[in-house]
Amino acid sequence: MKCILIFPFLLISRASFIGLFFVTYSQSVLADKIDDFIQSIQVSTYNCPDDQFIPQVDEYIKRRSVLPEQLIKLKVHKAQWLICVGKNDQAQMILENLLSDPLMAQNSQSYASVYYHLGYIFDVQESPQKCDYYRQSEQLAKDKFADVYLSSQLGLITVCDQDKQDIGIKLGRLFALLKSYSESDDLESIAHIHNNIGLLYASIGQRALAAEQYEKTYELGLKVYEEKNQIAPLISLITSYTGSGDYENAKLMIEELGKRNLKINTPLSNSLFHFAQSRQAYRTNDFEALRNSMRSWNVFLKQISQKTMNLLYDWYAAALCLHDKDRICVSEFLQKQNDTNLAMPASLSNHLHYAAFLVKAHLFLGNIEAAKLSFDNYFSISLEKIKKQQQSARVLGAANLHNEIIGLETHLTKAKEQRLQIILLVLMTILGLIVLVYLTVGRSYLRKLATDPLTGLFNEHSVVTQIKKVKAPIDDKVNALALIDVSNFTAINAQYGYKVGELALKQVAECLKQVTREKDIVGRVGADQFIVCLVNIENVIAEELFSRIQKALTDVNFKVGNREKVDVFSNMHVYSSVTSLSDADEVLAEIRSVLRKA
Repeated sequence: MKCILIFPFLLISRASFIGLFFVTYSQSVLADKIDDFIQSIQVSTYNCPDDQFIPQVDEYIKRRSVLPEQLIKLKVHKAQWLICVGKNDQAQMILENLLSDPLMAQNSQSYASVYYHLGYIFDVQESPQKCDYYRQSEQLAKDKFADVYLSSQLGLITVCDQDKQDIGIKLGRLFALLKSYSESDDLESIAHIHNNIGLLYASIGQRALAAEQYEKTYELGLKVYEEKNQIAPLISLITSYTGSGDYENAKLMIEELGKRNLKINTPLSNSLFHFAQSRQAYRTNDFEALRNSMRSWNVFLKQISQKTMNLLYDWYAAALCLHDKDRICVSEFLQKQNDTNLAMPASLSNHLHYAAFLVKAHLFLGNIEAAKLSFDNYFSISLEKIKKQQQSARVLGAANLHNEIIGLETHLTKAKEQRLQIILLVLMTILGLIVLVYLTVGRSYLRKLATDPLTGLFNEHSVVTQIKKVKAPIDDKVNALALIDVSNFTAINAQYGYKVGELALKQVAECLKQVTREKDIVGRVGADQFIVCLVNIENVIAEELFSRIQKALTDVNFKVGNREKVDVFSNMHVYSSVTSLSDADEVLAEIRSVLRKA
């Protein structure tokens, strides 16, 4: 009886063991299969996953039998693909969930990749968080994951610490990276570095040099990048041509983009293509072409999640409204700019073409004050652009940097060594001429822009800008301002005519030049007003100087016509401060308010 009872138990145990063995074996085979699949679909951080494998990725993600480490790798791959097709919001959600996953190993490539991809998304969103994520991914990937490390480095060099690091140093670091990677013949990495050199050149207004780098990126990318990723440098190349006003080459590259897009045909690639068409039409004032391209652009724009693209679309739509003289539409667009969530980000609001559009839009609506403010902004952006080009010319003229460039080009194309040396000589000669022109004509032009043409003193915008930069005084000293008002200017104009009135202003300006010191800031700030700023000066000495200026002004007179003597009368209003003069606008407005009441 005991044997009968034991025998079935033995049979059941053996069957269970065999079943368990087959289950374990099947799971092991499946795990190996998934590992092989993940290995076969892997791409570098600067390439795009292949569309054809994404359905299989989705299927594996849904399976409960997938191991946690495999699931994490599959999700990172899916997020990278979502970024490539313009669905950044979905990608961000996946990546942020992964960061909070307790099963994520912090020494894994997946962990480093998650930080890099989030940095990239924040970069697209122009969020300052991008640099924190790039730094974190760089530290996690160092000496372990080459592609993540390089991508993080390039992100940090190109878009972070812009105010802390000289542009020449940044370029030097990029060319040093290019040299090290060219020795390994890693075409993917070399293309990626060329692209970032192009971005840096573009950031300092050197569009032609940027275009050269993007062209190299595109040519190399055709050999190594997945098709979706091939169009990114092409878009940058089109942007550089458009930005430099080379619309013919931009048009040719847009046609090339159209051909490439026939194969790719994703919502993002279609959006980029129609955006490029729309921008070309806007810049060339072809509003019918703009209208047509925007119809197609709008269809694909709804299928991706990119805030910047939506804002660009809104701008061009408003430009069409302005062309069509649609007051309501233009007004609605301008009202949106008061909402921080709907307004243009700094990278777009500081764009010269956008600033010009705002001037036209406000004028169209009859808002002269807003148009004036927009024009002042346009003027400031123009000046800043000129200054930046001056600075970049000096950077690009540095001999050591160009020697480095030539050394790299020689290494990459040894067969063309002699030709490249000739190019170097020509390039340095041209750059020398550019620097010379900037140092002569450029400075002269800037001085002319900052000068009041009638008196030769600084104009209001320039003199107030200089005063606002004055720092707080030290050692119990003060900063002092004097606003001088020519009180009988209107009477002189009425009695003798505007020519004599202008002569009176010139006499006052000449008097101020003679009695002020070279380090004092002097300018004309209104039709009949002048300003004198004394920086970091003892209060007693400031009072003496202002007294001397006032006494000199009481003696200002000149003769006109029949030798009749014309006296020029003026009032002086003094303001002193123990702090900086960053509020010079408000101080000036307050003094003028007192004058009006008086």
